[in-house]
Amino acid sequence: MHMYSRRTALKLAAAHPILICGADRKTAPKYDVKDAKIEFHCTAGYPTRWKQVYENTLNHFSKTWGRVGPVHVFLIENSDWEVEASSPTQTQRLKTSQAELKRLFCKLQGQDSDGQHLDWKTGNHWMSWNIQPANLMITMTMSPYRDAEQFVIGPIHEYLHAYQTVYGYAAEAIQGNQMGHSRWTGPAWWREGSSVLVAALYSYQHPDLYAKLKAPFSWRRFSHEMNRNLDFYQNSEAFISQGVTHDDWQRLEQKKLVHQVIYAGGSVACAQLIKKSGSLKNFMKFFPLVPTLGWRKAFEKHFNIGLEEFYEEFKEMAQTATVQLNDNPRKKNWCSFLSSID
Repeated sequence: MHMYSRRTALKLAAAHPILICGADRKTAPKYDVKDAKIEFHCTAGYPTRWKQVYENTLNHFSKTWGRVGPVHVFLIENSDWEVEASSPTQTQRLKTSQAELKRLFCKLQGQDSDGQHLDWKTGNHWMSWNIQPANLMITMTMSPYRDAEQFVIGPIHEYLHAYQTVYGYAAEAIQGNQMGHSRWTGPAWWREGSSVLVAALYSYQHPDLYAKLKAPFSWRRFSHEMNRNLDFYQNSEAFISQGVTHDDWQRLEQKKLVHQVIYAGGSVACAQLIKKSGSLKNFMKFFPLVPTLGWRKAFEKHFNIGLEEFYEEFKEMAQTATVQLNDNPRKKNWCSFLSSID
């Protein structure tokens, strides 16, 4: 499971309430958790094939688990995608198109701005949100010519952030200035770990999503990535409970351990939670509990284990599990259960 390029907007907005736009703390945003619209906004001339791959993935996943939103997807092409094929005319066309979309992006946030502060350089993929008006925005600037599989696994990752956000927007959270805090949206290791794991698992379970790509997300690849994540986590000599809050993220970033603890360690921890759930379907039933219970109480009720107890259980598992990067993927290892889970 590819760890995305630095997604500053997601990292800060998800962890720090100050960066949430239009924050009327006394009014819960009107998000839909079943039949919300997903609307695409693309730069002029955006490759039709890759828009279709991205859109098909989101439709497939949301049809299964519910369309949360409204979600506005911004697919952004840059002139450095194909340097040799680029021309001054094309560069200007993209510049003009991006300027129009940046103004639209700001309008969806209730801002009268030209959006020049938005950083849409190539190589990023993130989800951001707004309270009033209630909108979620996914921005994709990665090149399909360099990162084709990110047009399948990436949309699922970001859309799961939309689930976390929509179900974390409880009225009590907003009134208590709690938005973005781990009490509601969950610890950082959960937010990123669940997104990494669910995106990979769903991609593995549905190879048809890769029909227009060279190869599907195979079990060999899935097993290798999970073992690599365990290896990263074990070598970090840190623990997921050190990756909960915004301040935790900053401390880990200073030590260059965000990837190892929050993304890699979080995905391994969430694999254990899916194992407890017995299926992805049961795992996803966690989210509707959050608005009324808050994240921790929902976690303890749904997974039938106290958070501190889970931390201890996971600590033992992560310390004793054997990393198997070069073995035959058919050989049983610590994550083999994922190959057959529903």
